[in-house]
Amino acid sequence: MRLSLLSTSAAFAVATATAIAAPAMAQEADDQGGITDIVVTAQKKEESLQKAAIAIDAVAADTLMERGIATANDMNKVSPAITINNGGGSNTAIFLRGVGNTTTNNYLDPTVTPSYDGVVMGRSSGAFSAAFFDLQRVEVLKGPQGILYGRNATGGAVNIIPQKPKLGDSAGGFSFTYGNYNALNVQAYANIALGDTSALRLAGMRQVHDAYNRDGSDDLDRTGLRAQFLIEPSDTLSVRLGADFTRVQGVGPGPSYIGNFGPTGFVSAPAGILESEGLNTAAANAYRTSVLGAPGFGFLTPMNRQQSVDFTYWGVNAEVKVETGLGELVVIPAYRSSKGESFFYGPAFNTAFTKEDMHQFSVETRLSGKTGMVDYIVGAFYFDENIKNNNEYNQEFVLPIQRYETGTTSWAAFGQLTFNVTDSLRLKGGARYTHDKKFMDGVINNFITFCGGLPPTTPPGSFAKGCASPTGLPRWPNFLSAADAIGWLKTNGWVSPTATVPVPTTPVIPLANGVGVIQISNAPVNTGGSYSRVTWKVSAEYDLAPDNMVYAAVESGYRAGGFQLAEGNPAYDPEFITAYSIGSKNRFLDNKLQLNLEAFLWKYRDQQIGYFTVDFASGVLINRTANAGRSTIKGFDIDLIAKPTRHTTLSAQVQYLDTKYDSLHLFTAPPRDNIACPFTLMTTSSGAPLLVGGQQAKDFNCSGNPLLFSPKWSVNLGAEQVVPLGGRFELTGSVNTSWRASQWGAFEYLAFEKIPAYWSTDLNLTLRDSEGGWSIGGYVNNLEGDRQMSRPQASPLGFATSTYTAPRTYGIRIAADF
Repeated sequence: MRLSLLSTSAAFAVATATAIAAPAMAQEADDQGGITDIVVTAQKKEESLQKAAIAIDAVAADTLMERGIATANDMNKVSPAITINNGGGSNTAIFLRGVGNTTTNNYLDPTVTPSYDGVVMGRSSGAFSAAFFDLQRVEVLKGPQGILYGRNATGGAVNIIPQKPKLGDSAGGFSFTYGNYNALNVQAYANIALGDTSALRLAGMRQVHDAYNRDGSDDLDRTGLRAQFLIEPSDTLSVRLGADFTRVQGVGPGPSYIGNFGPTGFVSAPAGILESEGLNTAAANAYRTSVLGAPGFGFLTPMNRQQSVDFTYWGVNAEVKVETGLGELVVIPAYRSSKGESFFYGPAFNTAFTKEDMHQFSVETRLSGKTGMVDYIVGAFYFDENIKNNNEYNQEFVLPIQRYETGTTSWAAFGQLTFNVTDSLRLKGGARYTHDKKFMDGVINNFITFCGGLPPTTPPGSFAKGCASPTGLPRWPNFLSAADAIGWLKTNGWVSPTATVPVPTTPVIPLANGVGVIQISNAPVNTGGSYSRVTWKVSAEYDLAPDNMVYAAVESGYRAGGFQLAEGNPAYDPEFITAYSIGSKNRFLDNKLQLNLEAFLWKYRDQQIGYFTVDFASGVLINRTANAGRSTIKGFDIDLIAKPTRHTTLSAQVQYLDTKYDSLHLFTAPPRDNIACPFTLMTTSSGAPLLVGGQQAKDFNCSGNPLLFSPKWSVNLGAEQVVPLGGRFELTGSVNTSWRASQWGAFEYLAFEKIPAYWSTDLNLTLRDSEGGWSIGGYVNNLEGDRQMSRPQASPLGFATSTYTAPRTYGIRIAADF
């Protein structure tokens, strides 16, 4: 099978030359058998994808349905630049050309900014958990978007655009998909004309499938509703109101064990534990309980409960357009809320719990028009976000409990001018001033169980003290408050009923059985600050012919700094990027061949990096964000679509990436010093060893390594053949395959964290009405059947884990419009 796929892919590459296809498999042949345009709004105006002189992939509605793009993770199939995954809980990590967040806590701004229906989202979970149904298209913008988008994005932006109500048209439709793993995806819409000047559009979806992992994880349980009302009382006024609601439930994503880091180095998990095991089966727990956990030096216990997720996302928004004497005025107010809780294993926690309540309000105002030879866009943006969170990350002998409230108030003024020097030459310049104000008010209570005594003042404990026995040391249950944790210790006889917790000193409470001690630290963070920056863009566009253009651009980007619950490290600084690009967009052979090219160079400084480390103040394992890096990203894209006949479409997408951290320093101490980079021992300003928990801290120099999720080569190949059957019937078959070179998935650069190269192929066969109306077909996704590593992690407990892509799935799909 693998050999035949390689042969097929090689034949495709020869047939389609060396090229990459834009997400234009979404495009259908027009009446003359040519390539039809996709209309995009990435530059805040409607224009053909081929006329947008920016680096963008756009996936249209037909492709989203035919390819079964039902969740954000499916976007990996249709844009080589993007990687989207979830390592646990409700949040989603987005990487674009190697730039993104591995840390998905809710006080770190996304590097790649998502937006839904023109509304910038402060958190990726709200957009990617709620929006993937009844869509018009999805746009992936590559590179900094520091001028026209509501919040600065250093890596790029993903725009999710729903279908709009249509005036004068009463119609409806549905799609029904059923497949293995009891997969069900039902979507329906109704467009209702309410006279000549108004319309209502209603849409809903239900998506479920059984678990891909044996422990019940990697399932799907999602329900969504959307309503929009459009009224155009005159030629100069349009008002559209929208509301949406989504609930996500089930077990949620889950990883599996790869191995663990013992005293002699890395030890692979038993052969029977594979990528579909999960962390909470009998086999997985038998392996878990054979491993010693630090700092208690006792054998770990089975997972204490099943994972679960229960989140609701809802929002209301409006778009008001007014034609004025100065141009078109657009106002977009919006309010969004997400609330819920989840138990999750993440990288082998036992078990993490998070309870979140997030709200954001935003309003964007733009005026765009033309005067003489100049087109202009000017605007202002306001954003206010508030987040309350209570969570814990149960590591059995370590229980960090966090409670915090954080928020951002941001406003910006922006403008862009386009000088139409000639009919063929356009020069653009834009600037944006952004001011971000943030605060963090919270506390971490760390409960740490030590065997024997508290290092380094007493010798470490031994098994002779009974540390390894199931009853020797307390393994922490899940608590969201320090008072509950202390009460549990007393109620269960682990400490004396009269034990007190002095504040603000750090208490050390001996265990009643004499085996060990409990250390409790209290780390409050109450701080705030402001960040401001002017970002800019200059570009030039030249039409070589009506269907051929070249462009060049230089643009800067900025992501605000922020605050975190890390004792001794409560703040991190902004990051900055300067991006250079040149490109060309072309149509040839009477609209039968489309070839788009781009070369790019990005330079980052003060890059925000999130990684597990040891808090130097408390000695507790934390997930810390720091300005740890400078990097260079360069490469090229080639996008190709060919229609050699009216009924045949070939496409290819190729991205080449050369990424490198020019400077990357990670600071930690045992037991989090399993980083595969050269290190130097750290000292204090006086030259004395810098000790953390009795161990000398280390400075790991990972400079020269590639960025995460940045495969050197990414290739998407596709072919679609339509076979007329007479009358209004036609049969459509398509093959889409993608290849990703090997890539790194975590900052430790450990051998298991390198994701191997892989192919993944999807097949579709559909019988349909050639004039639209209905279709019935079958599909096979991931024909190879291999589950590929999607997010490897080195657990704070010493385990190696990873989440994986979906297995082979197949089923039938029925759709109709009426």
